Amino acid sequence: MRITRRKKEKSMENIGWRKKLLFGSVFLLATLVLAVVFAPFILVYYITRGPVLYQEKPTLDNPLQEIYKASDFLLEDKMIPIRTQDGFSLWASEIEVENPKAVVIYLTDNKQPSITYFYGHAKWMKDNGYASILLETRGHGESEGNVIGLGYTEVNDVRAVVEYIMKQERYLDVPIVLQGVSMGGAVAINAFGQIPEVDALIAMSAYTSVEDAIIESMRNHGVPEFLCKIERPLVKFALSIVYGRDAVETLKPIDQIKNANDRPVFFISSKEDMKVSIENINRFREANPEAEYWVRDSSEHLINDDSDFTNVEKDTEYCNRILDFLDKVRKAKKNVLSMTKNGSFFLASKYKKYLIL
Repeated sequence: MRITRRKKEKSMENIGWRKKLLFGSVFLLATLVLAVVFAPFILVYYITRGPVLYQEKPTLDNPLQEIYKASDFLLEDKMIPIRTQDGFSLWASEIEVENPKAVVIYLTDNKQPSITYFYGHAKWMKDNGYASILLETRGHGESEGNVIGLGYTEVNDVRAVVEYIMKQERYLDVPIVLQGVSMGGAVAINAFGQIPEVDALIAMSAYTSVEDAIIESMRNHGVPEFLCKIERPLVKFALSIVYGRDAVETLKPIDQIKNANDRPVFFISSKEDMKVSIENINRFREANPEAEYWVRDSSEHLINDDSDFTNVEKDTEYCNRILDFLDKVRKAKKNVLSMTKNGSFFLASKYKKYLIL
């Protein structure tokens, strides 16, 4: 009897442990499923949360948090009133030159550097005869907005600046160039694809799509490939909730670059960039083989040597490459203007008798 009772007790203990093990396994599996499902939504919320306010404590990942003034670079700037079609007031600073060779609109990354670091570019550009406009996109600094657009919404920001430029007599027949880095590069590409009045594009460390950038970041943090494949559609869905399905489907840099229509394009990337991998520029090359490409033997995500935006002229290789490209842009613009004038003259001559009547 005692032996039978002990056997029953032992059997009940085994059953209890099995139930606990089963419950623990189910709980662990449920937790994993919930983590997989909700992680993209949490991540998208984190990276789109604004506004980005600088001069906070620099971190290892985001050390470039200073806010500069034009006077720090011995420049005089003009603050220009920019208001977008969808109602956002934006901070924008213009550095003028006499008889500008081109006007360059600068766009920066998501968290750093602040757009004011590009006063270093503006000074160097002015010394070489180019005007500059530093545009602080929505959700950053003194511009309005609480959501960072990641390239989906900032097309309206760029369009507002382009409309301002086209109203200024000093920029008549002057090439309009977009230059952006990382997220700013993606913004520049999407705006370039949507705004035909822009004459040229310089995209540095730009991602091919937001989904690509997020999934690559997951890989870099050790997330297994099978989980990355599961997460991709969830990331896309999370982005659609924030920006709308149409924007997420259509405003992808990899698609918008196909709208270049023979306009000059210059892609720059670093070979060992750990934030936006070299695979992105390779995909752009497949989408637009006619563009100009330069891959630096570097790991600098922000391209410039040591991310030194305040003394950009010291990076002579970078400066020479940019100036060479801008020379090509000017020649292309002259050719377009010449063809347009010749075409107008031809049409006027052909239909002269009708015009007289």
